[in-house]
Amino acid sequence: MLPLAVSFSHIYAQKQDNIWVLGYNYEPTTPESEGYLFNFEDSLKVVYSTRNMPIVLTNASICDSTGNLLMYSNGCYIEKANGTVIENSEGLNPGLLYNLSCADSSGYRLENSMILIEGTGDTPLFHFFHIPSVAPFFLKDVLHTEVDMSANNGNGITVVKNEVIVSDTIHRHGLHALRHANGRDWWVIAAKKFSNRYYFILLTPHGIETKYQEIGDVDTGEVAGGEIVFSPDGSKLARFDSQDDLKVFDFDRCTGALSNPVHVKMQNEADIEILAGLAWSADGRYLYASENRRLLQFDTYAADLAGSMQVVATAEPPVCFLSGSIGTMELGPDGMIYCRPYNGQKCLHRMKHPERAGAACAFEQNYFQLEYPFNGLPHFPNFRLGPVDGSPCDTLGLDNHPLANWRYDRTPGLGVDFTSVSWYNPTDWLWDFGDPASGAANSSTEKHPAHTYPAPGPYEVCLTVSNQYGSDTKCKTVWVGTTSSLAPTPSDGEGVILWPNPTTGMVYWSGVPEGEPVTVRVVDALGRLRLERHTTEHQADLSALEDGLYFTVLVGRDGQVWASKTVVLAKGY
Repeated sequence: MLPLAVSFSHIYAQKQDNIWVLGYNYEPTTPESEGYLFNFEDSLKVVYSTRNMPIVLTNASICDSTGNLLMYSNGCYIEKANGTVIENSEGLNPGLLYNLSCADSSGYRLENSMILIEGTGDTPLFHFFHIPSVAPFFLKDVLHTEVDMSANNGNGITVVKNEVIVSDTIHRHGLHALRHANGRDWWVIAAKKFSNRYYFILLTPHGIETKYQEIGDVDTGEVAGGEIVFSPDGSKLARFDSQDDLKVFDFDRCTGALSNPVHVKMQNEADIEILAGLAWSADGRYLYASENRRLLQFDTYAADLAGSMQVVATAEPPVCFLSGSIGTMELGPDGMIYCRPYNGQKCLHRMKHPERAGAACAFEQNYFQLEYPFNGLPHFPNFRLGPVDGSPCDTLGLDNHPLANWRYDRTPGLGVDFTSVSWYNPTDWLWDFGDPASGAANSSTEKHPAHTYPAPGPYEVCLTVSNQYGSDTKCKTVWVGTTSSLAPTPSDGEGVILWPNPTTGMVYWSGVPEGEPVTVRVVDALGRLRLERHTTEHQADLSALEDGLYFTVLVGRDGQVWASKTVVLAKGY
């Protein structure tokens, strides 16, 4: 057992995954790497930035509980949010891949191979669990690196580095982590290659313990990569690759034991693929497995898991750089799933409603079209998970005090769909749509309701979530914008009109022929392309951008410029 701090104070984590550090395309001729920050506040903001650290595939980061970025790693070393290299952090993951990837100042090239979690005691310790690659497609050992952020005048120091926690060959599915049933400690899991053995690493205020369990079918894939992911509520574990296909288990967060293995086998042309992705819907019902060319949905509530499989998307032809694949996936704090195509892309896919069955999950390929290629998503545990109330391990006096959060989507006319993305086991939902004139229709106890408003304008909407331990309320202003039925009428010679301006996110246009494909290009004040959309609809969502002034152009299929306009994006006005 490894000694750690023994004192303890518990604060429910809320926003440790609030910022995703993406991209950081490495160019040897430039001193800095260019990339993006995905900032998940009330709505996602995509921020372009430059940093010293190049990030390729290995990607781990963490924020404080209020959402401020603290540190990140590319698998070679660790850096603070301000760009300061944390002392003694160089030389992570020694071996062949380090020599190939890190010695030339690029990033480590192994996806899902690093997990970063905060320590369970009072001292500000942060723990990296990571896997090195010592030969092509050969992963060996699970390592532990520990950073004390109270040391070195608050700049941090690496006090443990590359400590071997598990000495064995490790499957390319990588790592995942989950809160223990007491709501404080952490489980970290890894699978052994060519085996049915699973390693469980337990992090407590007293140290680190390891154990293993052998269960289910033996993996046979020689070079298959994929993902291993706990369900958001921690009751299940799933892993997927295109050669051994899908495996799902029940998981006991108290004892760290798997049970009830289910193996869904698929014989198809994807068996030769070496990359795959996996993600759960926020409510834990639907499981999404991505082959290179197909995206599969499984209903884990169904009695027949294999029979519930639906193909909800097939890869579309490339529209930006080298896309044309599905790729690895990550569930966002907003309840949407984000999906990275393979091979270093300028595109990112998005699934808008993972909690809905079939095509209603709304998988939008190439939704984000970015300025620089990137190659890797962060791989977070669920930071918003409390104890298993009433379990034998519920011994610390911690309770699941619910945390309210939600988002909304405008629908045709004046309708709005609302989606709860609340945490810590709420059992009741109460919505106030800010429309008292609608009478009884102004409220709803549904988890994901809809409401139609009487007129355009701002409405203060509040969601209160409750359980036996308390309640929490989240209020936001919803702007019900002008729709096509209320479009301005072009005057003589005016042609296409783009509106509203300012906008809180959505822009609409009239005057383009119905069904005509349009490319929407948005450029910032420095002339950088910030967003590009290809659509046959008469609207585009700019809410992924931060507030500011943008030059927006609508271009037809033959290069014709339908409209160009400076648009003010002001989501809070």
